[in-house]
Amino acid sequence: MNRKLILFVIIVCYLFLVIYGINKVYSVPTPPNEVIWTKPEDKISIAHTEIFGRLERPQVIFDHKKHIEALKKEGTKEWEGCDTCHPLNKDKTLVVFDFPKKVEKKDKESLMNAYHDECINCHKEKSREGKKAGPVICADCHAKKFEYLQVKYPVFEFDFSYHDNHVKKLKEKMGKDECDLCHHTYDIYEEEESLRLVYEKGTEESCYYCHELGKKRGPDLAPIVRVAAEKGLSIRRASHQECLNCHLYYSRVEEKAIAQKEKKIGPIECAKCHTGKYKTVKELEKVPRPDRNQPEKPFIEIENAKMKGVLLDHSAHEKNYKTCRSCHHETLNACKTCHSLEGKPEGRSVNVASAYHDVFSEHSCAGCHGVKKREEKDCAGCHYAIFRMDLETRGPRKDTCARCHTGKKEGLPTPQPLSIAGLDKEKVKKEVTIKVLEKEYEPAKFPHLKIIEKLVKVSNDNKMARFFHAKLQTLCEGCHHQSRSEAEAKKDTPPYCRNCHSISFDPQHLNRPKLVATYHRQCIQCHEKMNLEKPKKCAECHKEKEIRPKYILTKYGEPSTE
Repeated sequence: MNRKLILFVIIVCYLFLVIYGINKVYSVPTPPNEVIWTKPEDKISIAHTEIFGRLERPQVIFDHKKHIEALKKEGTKEWEGCDTCHPLNKDKTLVVFDFPKKVEKKDKESLMNAYHDECINCHKEKSREGKKAGPVICADCHAKKFEYLQVKYPVFEFDFSYHDNHVKKLKEKMGKDECDLCHHTYDIYEEEESLRLVYEKGTEESCYYCHELGKKRGPDLAPIVRVAAEKGLSIRRASHQECLNCHLYYSRVEEKAIAQKEKKIGPIECAKCHTGKYKTVKELEKVPRPDRNQPEKPFIEIENAKMKGVLLDHSAHEKNYKTCRSCHHETLNACKTCHSLEGKPEGRSVNVASAYHDVFSEHSCAGCHGVKKREEKDCAGCHYAIFRMDLETRGPRKDTCARCHTGKKEGLPTPQPLSIAGLDKEKVKKEVTIKVLEKEYEPAKFPHLKIIEKLVKVSNDNKMARFFHAKLQTLCEGCHHQSRSEAEAKKDTPPYCRNCHSISFDPQHLNRPKLVATYHRQCIQCHEKMNLEKPKKCAECHKEKEIRPKYILTKYGEPSTE
């Protein structure tokens, strides 16, 4: 028995030592509470954690701009000095992101040696020449102060205004449209060994379609994306390779004109593109959209479909988005090209009804409209409380469908502004008194008509709301959300909230809140989403009574004064 006890103690001690040792050797240092951020200013973080994993030494923060300035002082022109560090392609253009120039294999040792050979040897050579040189000691580059430093550049948006400027400038230089300088694809029908870039007029599309490597694509794009991935041409790398090489080329060609400030060439410094400043949809409204022979108002009609066709105001939708990919997520082809009534492989078996009406998709009509309604504060008051799951399961009402599915090839419905002029003042009270909380609080005075007037104004001022809010009753359903006039005994007289929501907890309807919770959730949530300043305190809606009743709990857990 003693022998077993001793053996047990030894094993426990050994385990403690092992755990302590492993923890000692492999524990990851806890970063400080505040991670230090820095303005990019053409600085680059060199870490390669995808190869090295956890770093033994702190990352290197490489000052790209400082090195460019050093080359300038030596008399090297800005566009000439790039190949000092970066390798050139056969056509003398830069392989922009490739550094070091020579890496035998992408493993830890090869990459580390390549960096050290390029950087340290260069610094030593400068030192031998008596010039100011960079560090050659490990700790000077792998400085402790850089361990938690994060260099993050804002995403650059090549919006419609940039595209339009490039089109005009290239046409000015070349005398004609030169879309093939940027737009291309791979000829995937060639043998794999001879895959080549080709240009097909009228097929110009966004770089993201082929170079956004992490995105799942359909059968048409998948082979091209696979080639781009094999070549390591992510959207980041492809963009820099195309844009920077073009800017550098024109820097050489137009050197004299630039020196005399007669011409301006695109930037070649990181911080001049990655500014973090973005144009709004409103600012881009008057900018021409790229011409792909897109119809202004196409009539969408699906063969053998049961619903009537839809006339889409494409030109108006173009002006409401910052990129065509908001709708055309895979290609710039019409939706029905990939999505049929039954669904087909090109559209990942998503049928055309879901392609247009899926409320959970950001690319569908219904989904996009839903996002806009929940994001805009004036709309969110009502629409935030309407859950997308409810819309998906219940489906739209016939009168909602009819707003788009007119079957008319010309002339969209002209939305008429709503008015409260025809309201029956006997049915629509100016003020409603809510007494459900009168045991603790004075009755709440609800300014019913004033709120209707406000909602009417909000709807009339919004183009999309004006189109879909065809009737005043549609606004009423924002609060009276389960009311159906066609099923009610007294039409145009919505039932009270208490008709569905009981004062006490209803165990037969677990998903239905009590009346008190209903009022508070409906009213307070609306105020919050519309960014209304008042009311925020209880007494602003219903004054607290001076003498409050004493409560006892019933067997159901509900308060009672009896």
